[in-house]
Amino acid sequence: MTKNERKCVRYLAQELSTAARAIFEIELTLDHELKATYENYKLIWDNYPASLKAYQEQKEIQLKPKAVPRPIKRNRKVIHRVVYSLAAITLIFIAYGYFSHSDELSYRNQVTTSKGQRQTVYLPDSSLVILNASSEIQYNSDFNTKRRVYIKGEAYFDVTHNEKIPFVVQTEDLNITVLGTAFNVNTVLDNKSVSLERGKVNVLIKTSQNSLNLLPKEELIYNTKTSEVTKRNFSITKALAWKDNMLILDNLIFKDALYKINNYYGVSFRIIDEKIKQKKITGAFKEQNIDEFINSIKFIADVEIKKVSHNEYLITQNHED
Repeated sequence: MTKNERKCVRYLAQELSTAARAIFEIELTLDHELKATYENYKLIWDNYPASLKAYQEQKEIQLKPKAVPRPIKRNRKVIHRVVYSLAAITLIFIAYGYFSHSDELSYRNQVTTSKGQRQTVYLPDSSLVILNASSEIQYNSDFNTKRRVYIKGEAYFDVTHNEKIPFVVQTEDLNITVLGTAFNVNTVLDNKSVSLERGKVNVLIKTSQNSLNLLPKEELIYNTKTSEVTKRNFSITKALAWKDNMLILDNLIFKDALYKINNYYGVSFRIIDEKIKQKKITGAFKEQNIDEFINSIKFIADVEIKKVSHNEYLITQNHED
């Protein structure tokens, strides 16, 4: 018995995995010659249902030319070809699952930003996207007929109105559907947020499949660790300040402010002292360069800041009397 014949027998004996059986059954519907071969094997199996051993003991009798006509020999080539087809299909499924975004096909157009960089992007339908630092947007070439984008990081959207073609923003955890509106999406930390400036959006939470609508000056906060969902009013000025090249620190403890500072300026500020980490910091920094920002922080937080290497700074206690 060849390897391919044993594979057919294992299928009949229920020894294949669920995935292998599913693929094999798909092939049966696509290849009539394979189906005929399988039905011949099944007929033999049904006549000898006791065990695989019983089948093997009788196969020489059953496979004589009178019992099983010549097409079986020809169909061995078909089975051989199908095995390669199955392998190819399996590889395609694996590749699709690895490279695709959950329920969507892979995107072809991609724009990314690094630390300290913000970039404006105009989509094919003239919708405006402003990418914050360390962010990424992807969209397909058929965007004018299927307005779908994938976002990672933070981005501000000003969407061109098109009643016939909804605009869908996808993140790892959320789907945001709009017609024409302006809103902010932030997927950076555990608290994912959608903040609506104007218009109306529907936000779908993928894990629970629950959705809700947002009105202007409302935002949704979704915590990926606790699955808690919060809908609240928000300050448009504070939430969207970054797109106007402004860094706002609103009564944050220093250790929580570091990510925003480092991402905004594209540098690395470090704090070792636990007391400094817990200091509260408030300030608005409009288009300040790194040196101006450092001088401001020294005054606001009463700290010392030392440059230890290229783009790396250490924040320490101010030892002046």
